[in-house]
Amino acid sequence: MSETKDRDLELWRAWQRTRSPADLDALMRQMTPILRRETMRWSSLAPSYVLENEAKALAIQAFGKYNPAAGTALSTYLTNSLQKLSRTAYQNQSTLSVPEHMRLGYNQYLAAQRHLTDINGQKPDIHDVADYLAVSPKRLQSLVETVGKRELTESGEGPEFVKDIPDDVLDLAVSEMSPVQKQIFRMRTGYEGTPISNASKIMRELKLTQGQLSYQLIQIKALLQRAQRLR
Repeated sequence: MSETKDRDLELWRAWQRTRSPADLDALMRQMTPILRRETMRWSSLAPSYVLENEAKALAIQAFGKYNPAAGTALSTYLTNSLQKLSRTAYQNQSTLSVPEHMRLGYNQYLAAQRHLTDINGQKPDIHDVADYLAVSPKRLQSLVETVGKRELTESGEGPEFVKDIPDDVLDLAVSEMSPVQKQIFRMRTGYEGTPISNASKIMRELKLTQGQLSYQLIQIKALLQRAQRLR
């Protein structure tokens, strides 16, 4: 436990010195178990992408306010800061028109996917997850596509995604995006005059799965929020 705390502090101090995306990413990865645990607590009330996005935003705020001299471990401080997720969960309760049994099934799929990734060191395909859950691959694929598409359709991740955000903030966020994130952002929002594309076209052209696109959108939102705070 002491080694973990020392590593937490080491990564936090590195980010404090540089405030670079790379050091922030390393610190986020270190805190992934805490972020995952706290978001899963509210997964029955709100979409996973909403909770994960808010959790990362809260984490960045916590990292900025944390003071090791106060004697509280970074992990404890972060856990306390993530209690605010309850507000997000209740505000977004039932915002998606997905039946409860499908939402629960999709949450089980995501949890199994993360578990198998942790065990095997690589993301499993749909057949691996289906075997783990003892369900039909065809049935699971249908569930994933149905729920995932509704999340993207109803999430407002199109031009409204960047509504009322100043150009200088957008430029700052884009400068910190990976190449694939920049492509997604341009195609999803029309940034720099790029023709707007729907999720299906983005996945097809960039050869991304539904889960990969959702994950990248979460990262893009976090960069936008960070750029707004730094402005």
